[in-house]
Amino acid sequence: MTVNDSFVRPDRRRKGVGRELAKRLVEECKVMKVCEIGLEVLHGNKTAAAFWNSVGFQRADRFLFRKKLGIGNDFDPQSLFAPLAT
Repeated sequence: MTVNDSFVRPDRRRKGVGRELAKRLVEECKVMKVCEIGLEVLHGNKTAAAFWNSVGFQRADRFLFRKKLGIGNDFDPQSLFAPLAT
């Protein structure tokens, strides 16, 4: 199982929401007989790395490669939390 994105709204952080989501993820994967859960954390995101480590995930010995093509728009995950226009 690979987790591509995981976010907790800023106003819900540090209240156990992420820990509960991680716990539920592991429980559901066990039910589905998934042998491993993988996820990515950006190199500079020390908070996320510390969180995943605190819930039992370990750093994997892998490299992530990419090639930017210079077309299209980059996705900004913070845009998900922008106030909706009324």
